[in-house]
Amino acid sequence: MVATEKLPALNAPVENFSRGLFQAEIPGLGNPIRGKVRDNWIINKGSQQFRLMVTTDRQSAYARTVCTVPGKGQISNLISAFWFEHTKDIIPNHMIMVPHLNILLARQAKAVVPVEVVLRRYLARGISPTSVYHNYFNLGRREIYGIKFPDDLRVDQEFPMGTILTPTTKARNGHDQELTNIQACELADGNLRDGTWDKVKSSAFEIFERARAFSLSRGLILADTKMEFGLDSEDNLILIDEVLTPECSRFWPCNKYADRFTSGENQDIDKDVLLRWLINNGFVGEGVVPKIPSDVINQMAEIYEVPYRMIMGKDLLPLTDSKLVSEVASQCVYKLLEDNN
Repeated sequence: MVATEKLPALNAPVENFSRGLFQAEIPGLGNPIRGKVRDNWIINKGSQQFRLMVTTDRQSAYARTVCTVPGKGQISNLISAFWFEHTKDIIPNHMIMVPHLNILLARQAKAVVPVEVVLRRYLARGISPTSVYHNYFNLGRREIYGIKFPDDLRVDQEFPMGTILTPTTKARNGHDQELTNIQACELADGNLRDGTWDKVKSSAFEIFERARAFSLSRGLILADTKMEFGLDSEDNLILIDEVLTPECSRFWPCNKYADRFTSGENQDIDKDVLLRWLINNGFVGEGVVPKIPSDVINQMAEIYEVPYRMIMGKDLLPLTDSKLVSEVASQCVYKLLEDNN
């Protein structure tokens, strides 16, 4: 669980982090690269590089860490591992092994495709300025990402053209920016090599369709998702980061979709619940993060747990503590460095 006395200065109530894994410390490996959710260590072994990733329970909003959602890290890590295994015939990925519920050992990509690859099947509600929803309904646009949309679409409707790809930049600061297909191609191929974007697109669509069909067989609609791609040490395109998790995707229960779509209600698994609560309580990224009620955090936990149970076919395992994560990670690195193969 969280050692709250060791939390960094987040300008947020310590109670927001009282449940779940906030961060990992691995003595001997030095300071990690801390992302929004993952703590990463780059490990060198001869001419090879590996990435040790600990997926925490941190939850962000407006580029701020606002709370921990218990179980979220375990869910994201294990679902990613599931999809990496089930899509490796489409495109190789960086996964080597999962030595712990929250840990993934991966090959380090030598380059990352500088485009966020977002696929959408439904016009899902979204607060982000790059969402089709925001641009279509709030801004009244009908050509978005270089794609022409009809005038009569409804919230949460399946797109009449099927799955679409809506690429964006990867902003280091501020918001990502919308890209057309041509712009994404120029950015990906210009930074890497000719043909990169075409390979990314074909792989992304094939992965999405396989995941969509599997999810439907488990009673879930895959509304949208985000993927990350990179190049391995031999310049082969690989799938990296996380894939098809509730963190980077929207999943909706099939048995409730039609009634909620007809009535205009939010779909059941609505990961914007926390963001809306923060907005309604006056937080839009500046100042002190408000104390988040436990029932809101519990709702967020359920949003992650429902697709996990339906996709994986089993319940979530008991939460772990940071000490055990550190011990397993250390053992994993030791074995990696000692292994002669």
